Amino acid sequence: MTIQILDTTLRDGALAGGVTLSVDDKLRIAPLIDSLGVHDLECGWASVFPKDLEFFERIAELKLRARVVAFGATRRPETLVKKDKGLEMLLACNTPAVSLYGKVWGLHIEKVLRTTLEENLLMLSDSVTWMRESGREVILMAEHFFDALRDNPEYALKFIQTALKSGANTVVLADSNGSSLPADIKNGVQRVLEIAGNIPVGVHLHNDFGLALANALAALEAGATHLQGSINGYGARNGITDLTALLPILKLKLGHRVVSDTQLAKLTPVALEIAELVGKSAEMDDAPFVGRRVYEHKTDTHVAAVLSSPEAYEAIPPEKIGNARKLIIPGVSRPSYLTRIAETYDVNLADGSASSNRILAELKKLEDDGYTFEDAPASLELALGQLTGKYPRVLTVERVRLFDAIRGRDRPVVEASLSVRIGLEEEYVAAEASGPVKAFLKAIQSALKLSEDSGIVQYGSSLKAISMRVRSLNTRDENLRVRAAITISDGSRDWTCVGISEDVLQACWKALVDAVEYGLATK
Repeated sequence: MTIQILDTTLRDGALAGGVTLSVDDKLRIAPLIDSLGVHDLECGWASVFPKDLEFFERIAELKLRARVVAFGATRRPETLVKKDKGLEMLLACNTPAVSLYGKVWGLHIEKVLRTTLEENLLMLSDSVTWMRESGREVILMAEHFFDALRDNPEYALKFIQTALKSGANTVVLADSNGSSLPADIKNGVQRVLEIAGNIPVGVHLHNDFGLALANALAALEAGATHLQGSINGYGARNGITDLTALLPILKLKLGHRVVSDTQLAKLTPVALEIAELVGKSAEMDDAPFVGRRVYEHKTDTHVAAVLSSPEAYEAIPPEKIGNARKLIIPGVSRPSYLTRIAETYDVNLADGSASSNRILAELKKLEDDGYTFEDAPASLELALGQLTGKYPRVLTVERVRLFDAIRGRDRPVVEASLSVRIGLEEEYVAAEASGPVKAFLKAIQSALKLSEDSGIVQYGSSLKAISMRVRSLNTRDENLRVRAAITISDGSRDWTCVGISEDVLQACWKALVDAVEYGLATK
């Protein structure tokens, strides 16, 4: 059967806590989602967010393949459709299809809308008919359908029959409270399919009980052919069905051709970039499928297994969804184990040569100093690259100074200054920011501008520190030290490096300068 996917990241996803999307943000995100091959792109709710009208005016510039859909509600009680402001704005979005929602649950109809069940059916019929007469295809969302089916099944099904009779092109059953179990979803879909005829039936599922994905699969098993969700599961409250999990399951586990192999291979980069754009990058570590840690393997047993037979711990090859395998060293005291890890970075340490022994000794020293790389594989790759000469340093810093200052009632200002050597020249640069890490990074970026390589200058300017973690540790010499892990992004990827010192600022500096060097080396 043909399954239609509607992405609502730009509508329901915009209702997630902490997410605020400008028109320009949406114009950047829409092509990313479109590249995944979804069928419909629900992009905004103009009657609630009037700025979405500007987005709908400009979206034609993007020439998207997906059908663009606007979202809105049925007319208000006791209001003519031609005079309803919400429907007027919905038509003003000028999209070929609209996602029109109506209340089904008596509790909402009588206590929230403050109208009668009969008037609610008239609101539905009038609105669907008006949208169809205005040349729009109608995706009718039956909000709180499963609550209504439990409370008043006769009315819930009458609502669906009214929508179908009025000309709805697709009927979507919403678990708006996210409280239904898979059996409830399956039962509801089956009962609606009995009266829907050839009209597609779909679901829109919230994740309050953590069941949105399971419920989507239950709906599919029952015969639903229209599934809604968002990238990374963003949505009202704690979100909705996560398309970054649903799409690979549909294609790779169930065999549905919802997207192409090429489109699916973009899934992880798209998910991570959108997370960065909406300010939720830090939440992506443990996400299924597209998370940074889902293909991480720790301990020699696991590493040896995936190096010989990846399917031992990887149900789906990471490259199929654009992710990548990461092999983590919890300790480097076993040379044979380290040798296998180094092979993944194209470094051969198995030949017993003097250079290989020197590299092993240097890495052993790092371990003695307290370095571990389980959350910072970039630090290990940089160390191997520098020890083998593959990644020569761009910056040689002769001296670093840091000053704190408080100016009037403003927030504290930190100034960082560097004496750096680029090529044969030694220069002095300085920068200020609201915190030491930001000041360090701005100073490094100022130093990179001294380079004659325009690529280094341009790339250095794109770097941004997106997270930092600092913790204390006791090394073998019993000196109290701190470990700083700093994550850097260049807008399309991010990576983490670590630094260790008895001084927290020096630890941050070490981590940051290595992170910049890693970015320059691997770009």
